[in-house]
Amino acid sequence: MPSPVYLFTGFLDSGKSTLIKDTLSDENFMEKIERTLIICFEQGEVEYEQDWMDEHHVFVEYFDSVEELTPERMKELDTIYHPSQIFIEWNGSEALDPKFLASFPEFWPLVEILSTVDATTFESYINNMRGIMFEQLRYSDVVIINRCTEETNGQMLRGNIKAINRRAQIFYEGAFGKQIKLKSGTLPFDINADVIDIKDDDYGLWYMDCMENPEKYFNKKIILRGIYSKKIPGYEKSFILGRQAMVCCAADTNLCGITVTGVNIADMNLGDWVEVEGELKPIEMENGGKTVVLYASRIQFYHALEDPYVYFS
Repeated sequence: MPSPVYLFTGFLDSGKSTLIKDTLSDENFMEKIERTLIICFEQGEVEYEQDWMDEHHVFVEYFDSVEELTPERMKELDTIYHPSQIFIEWNGSEALDPKFLASFPEFWPLVEILSTVDATTFESYINNMRGIMFEQLRYSDVVIINRCTEETNGQMLRGNIKAINRRAQIFYEGAFGKQIKLKSGTLPFDINADVIDIKDDDYGLWYMDCMENPEKYFNKKIILRGIYSKKIPGYEKSFILGRQAMVCCAADTNLCGITVTGVNIADMNLGDWVEVEGELKPIEMENGGKTVVLYASRIQFYHALEDPYVYFS
């Protein structure tokens, strides 16, 4: 059976080892895991103590360079340890090589790249060492920003990370992995603007927030861009505007859609990209709750996006 590989990147002392130890101490994550092999390309302040390794059935191998971790060496390690999973702790001063990312054999599939960021040093690093930061984050599936406080500028962090890697999911944590709520919030748009203009990359964040907290958007003016996704039977001036969210692959998606009304859809075709401006008004749902419908004041055709999928961070 293949053993999944999780690759951890980030600067030295950004929290990679702590994240690895926290993950391996999580009973839910480790429920069906018997043996874990950790491959380290650097040693930080946090150590893997032998007692902890014995308790969690962890084995550690240290390498000086990525050239040493060849497919042949991976096969040898697989034979020695028979790991259920592999965690790789990357060297924070080295760029990830796409050739290395493509070198994993079938019995060690690379399934996720996670990156840690220290919120207290991020702004300094991004201003003075952006190239190195770029190399640490460009391939990340998940970015975990730790050591956040209530005063941390979430919009600055998100904006810079999304400029490097727009598909990465971003999570914010306080010290020692504690939950934190930022005063500035993490939404990339001003909910109190006269007209809330939702940019292409932010549709998913807006949609998730609107579905969870529709009352925040009651009677707000907004601009949305998406696809004429569905007709509504019996209605000649209403349709579903939406974007597709990838569940696990391009063949498995869910529609993130909202009802738009008050427009002439006679000249529109399913699949057309459109930009709609209007007002979000509350309506009652069958379960007694409320959601919003967009009453359009303006609609025009919009260019198709190179990446049409929705991301939720």
